[in-house]
Amino acid sequence: MCGAIRYKLQTEPRLAFLCQCRQCQRITGTGHSAEFVASEKDTAISGELKFYELTADSGNTVTSGFCPTCGNPVLKKSSGYPGMLFFHAATLDNPTVFKPQTVFWAASHQPWDYVNPDLELKQHT
Repeated sequence: MCGAIRYKLQTEPRLAFLCQCRQCQRITGTGHSAEFVASEKDTAISGELKFYELTADSGNTVTSGFCPTCGNPVLKKSSGYPGMLFFHAATLDNPTVFKPQTVFWAASHQPWDYVNPDLELKQHT
């Protein structure tokens, strides 16, 4: 990221996962997103994100936040999980600490997208 947006978590993330739903594929431009979940109340964000809304495969409204300077996707909010923020793992200062446990929406898996076979697969969320 260019540095125009910064965030700090006050607590450890609640879950780290990959998502293979079609919306995550479109947002990231690849076969899945890599995300972790944090409570909105325990997160400090500096800088102004730009947002757009879309309807997820689940039917929930997803608000995607991105950096207006470099266009990098930063986080998402979902009407199905109020008060939670879903951060893209590549936005971490040290993304090597990201350790996903689960793959959601495996039913939308693209055959060209490699995913660690040791991860738990959920066909939906």
